[in-house]
Amino acid sequence: MLRISKVSENPSSVELKLEGRIVSEWVSVLEAEILDWAQKKRKVLLDFCAVRFVDERGLRMLKRRLSGDIRITNCAGFIETLLKGGSK
Repeated sequence: MLRISKVSENPSSVELKLEGRIVSEWVSVLEAEILDWAQKKRKVLLDFCAVRFVDERGLRMLKRRLSGDIRITNCAGFIETLLKGGSK
């Protein structure tokens, strides 16, 4: 399960706190949320402080979507390594 909570929002950005696991069908839910905010011309800050696991599908989606307007903070070291292309 993945919980997505809006922490803050202003005219130029939004911060979303993610809790749980980014797996299976939750990957498309998170991607839709990111795209919705991006279409509203908002920078998206994803707080990963409570993300416990990201599966391969989630890693692929995040690598595709991460840019200057979409960033991750408070990411566990092992997830950060995977996002940068390191081995599992």
